[in-house]
Amino acid sequence: MNTLTLVHWLLIGNFAMLAGVALFIVALRRQQAADAARLASRIDAMEQGYGVMSKSAIGLGRRIKQVEAKAAQVERHASRAGTDDGRYEQASRLVGMGATANDLIDSLGVARAEADYWYL
Repeated sequence: MNTLTLVHWLLIGNFAMLAGVALFIVALRRQQAADAARLASRIDAMEQGYGVMSKSAIGLGRRIKQVEAKAAQVERHASRAGTDDGRYEQASRLVGMGATANDLIDSLGVARAEADYWYL
């Protein structure tokens, strides 16, 4: 009967260990490939989300500029209207106190036509 010597058993053990290490390396490579694919899909999703947020931020910035421009326009209009209203109230009060058209022109800086309007 042919018995295996110590050298044979060592060779068999080394080959078995080598096969085990090779299988382990193959399993690690597969896991690495799966992880890489999962990370790539997450990166794609994040890039899409970033693109959407970027477009939203740009749109929001434009809308803010529009609202600010509209607010400034309303504010200018309100300040002009307030100034005109104040001037008309003052003119009305001066006319009530007996001021002449020339007094209105001198005091308020209104045009002759506006001053004459109060005496029609």
